[in-house]
Formats: sequence, C-alpha cells, structure tokens
Amino acid sequence: MSSIFLDSPVNKEDVLHKADISDSRQSQKEQVIARMYQEHRQNILSHLLSMVKNRDIAEDLLQDTFVRLSNIPGIEVIRQPKSFLMKVATNLALDHLRQQQKKPVFETDEALEELISPEPEHLEEVIKTRHLEQLQWAISQLPERAKEALVLARLQEMTLKEVAKEMDVSQTMVEKHLKNALQKCRSALITDLN
Repeated sequence: MSSIFLDSPVNKEDVLHKADISDSRQSQKEQVIARMYQEHRQNILSHLLSMVKNRDIAEDLLQDTFVRLSNIPGIEVIRQPKSFLMKVATNLALDHLRQQQKKPVFETDEALEELISPEPEHLEEVIKTRHLEQLQWAISQLPERAKEALVLARLQEMTLKEVAKEMDVSQTMVEKHLKNALQKCRSALITDLN
C-alpha cells in the first residue's frame, strides 16, 4: 500500500512554502477584519446600543461580533460585509436579550434585599406593589377606548349601560372594549408571574 505521506520524502521547502501561504492567508484575513472593523464599527455599535440600551453591553457584543467573524473561513469573499456584520450583531443582541429575560433584574441591591426580607408580610407587600406596577403599565398600553371603558366600569363602578351612554357607543362595543382590556391586563400579570 503506497501513501504519499509515508513513501514521499519530506521537502523542507514545500513545508515552508505552505506555511508562508498559511501565514499570508491569516495576515490577509486579519487585514480584512481590521478594515471591516474600521468601516462598520460605529454603525454596528449604534445598532447594538439601540437594541440593548447599555453602552458596555453593546461594546461587548460588538467585540463578540468580530470574534465570530474571525472564526469564519473565507470572509474575504463576503459580498455585503455590513449586512453580514449587522446580522451577526443582531443575533448576538437577541441572544443577550433572551438571556436577560430569563434572569430576575434588580435595579439596586436594596430592591434585592427587599425581596429577600425575612418578614412574610413584607414579601406580600412587595409582590402586591409589583403586581400593581405591572397592572398600571398594562393599562397605560391599552387603546384609549378600552382604557376609558375599563376606568368607567371598574374604577367608577358604572354599569355597562351607563358606560355605553357615557362613551356614546353600544353596550356590545363596551363589552368588547372591556374584554380586550381585561385580557391584556391578565396577560401582563401572568407574564409578570413567569
């Protein structure tokens, strides 16, 4: 059985030449990455910053984008490097945001300490406050008519007929607005529990 690896004598010049080609390709790749970094850094950083709202995290994600780029073979042939880089950066930012949604976020150490308080009444109060804040946020996101129907029916304790008269719509429309409002508020509270 003949093999070129076993039977052929090793030619030092061939080995050195292949090493030079490999070094040349690596150097060319580094130059391409450096050029892409200079040309597209600011646009990508702005894009990442708009997504994650934190400059340090955006800088880290920018760095990760170029680290990923350095691991890709044949980057020299990428036709639209800005689009490609934006896609990689966006995917990294989305991964980061997904990870952040899984973690509980506490703005301060005091907020964390409040939650860990040994008094059960205090914990219940924190939970009620959190639910109330989430509910207020959900109500603020409602369409105007749904919000109006909810306030009139639940806070001012008006009947559906009175709400319909006040809003100058049918009672069926009031019911639809209330159903929409209550579903969105319920969803917000369920999301908060998860």
